[in-house]
Amino acid sequence: MSDRIQGLHHITLCTATAQGDVNFFVKVLGMNLVKRTLLYDGGEPVYHLYFSDATGSPGNLTTVFPWRRTGRKAKAGTGQVSLVSYTVPVGSLEFWQEHLTRHRVEITKRYERFGQRIIQLKHPDCGLTFELVEDSRDTRKPFKSPYVPEQYAIRGFHSWTVSLRELGDMDFFLQEGWNYRKADRDGSFVRYQVDSGGPAHMVDMLLEPDRAPGNWSYGEGMVHHCAFGVPNLDVQDKVKFEVEGLGFTDCSDRKHRGYFQSVYVRTPSGALFEAAHTIGFTVDEPADKLGREFIISPQFADQKEELLRRLNDPIDL
Repeated sequence: MSDRIQGLHHITLCTATAQGDVNFFVKVLGMNLVKRTLLYDGGEPVYHLYFSDATGSPGNLTTVFPWRRTGRKAKAGTGQVSLVSYTVPVGSLEFWQEHLTRHRVEITKRYERFGQRIIQLKHPDCGLTFELVEDSRDTRKPFKSPYVPEQYAIRGFHSWTVSLRELGDMDFFLQEGWNYRKADRDGSFVRYQVDSGGPAHMVDMLLEPDRAPGNWSYGEGMVHHCAFGVPNLDVQDKVKFEVEGLGFTDCSDRKHRGYFQSVYVRTPSGALFEAAHTIGFTVDEPADKLGREFIISPQFADQKEELLRRLNDPIDL
C-alpha cells in the first residue's frame, strides 16, 4: 500500500455570498484572499475564492463556492465534513472570544477535545461550523493581517472532522487506503493521523448514529470535499490504483484544477476526499498581486465582462 498521502492540503466549502466570505475569512479570521476565479465544473458561473496565508500554502488553504445567487441549498448531515478546525497559539482564545463577539460571530461553545482548548463558531453568512484550537506544536508563520494581531493569528489547519453514523469501512479505508493511522479516541471522536500527527496531519471521525445523512450535490451550507497532499503525479497515480484495488472504485480520473491536479474518491463515510498535487498560484498572477484580479476558468475564457455582470456579487476588501 502507498504510504505517501501527506498532510491536509485544502478544503472546499459551499457558502452563501462572496462578500460574506471575504468579511468572515479576511476581516474576522485574518486570512489572505490569494485567488478569485470560477468553479471549473459545469456551465454555471460560480465564484471560487481561495483564502490562506501569503502564498496559498498547502495545509493553509480554504476555498469557497458562494452558491446563494443560484438558490441552491444543501442539507448538512452525516457523510460530510462537519468541523473545519484551525490552530491558534496557546493563550489566544480570550482574544478570539472578544474579537468574535465584537464582530457578531456566533460562538456555539468552548470545550476541550484531546486535551486542547477550543472555541467553536459559526460562519455568519452560511452557518458552517469552524473551530479555533490552541496548539503549541504549530510553528508555521501566520499571515500578517491588518485585522488580527500576529501573536493571536491562525497558523493553518489543525484538523478536519467527518460526521458519520458508524465507523464501518471508514477505518479500513483510512488505514489501508489513505495511510492515516488510528491514534486516539475522545468520546465520540476517533482521531487518525499521518506520520507523527500534529497540526494539518490529523483527521477526526465523529460518530453520530442518530443524525440524518447530508447531501452530496452543490448547494449553500455544506463542505463539498477535503484534499490531502501528494508529492507528485506518480504517487497520485499509485494512490488511485491502490484505493481502487481495495474496492473503492468511486474514484475520478485526474482533473486539472489550474493550481493543483486532483483525484477524488467517495469514501465509505460518504465524505469526498481528494489527493492533490500542488502546481501553485503564481501560474497566472505574480506573487505580490495574488488575489487582485478575477481569473477566468478555461470553459469561460472569452466571457469575462459578461460573467462579471451575471455574477453581480462584487467583493469589497
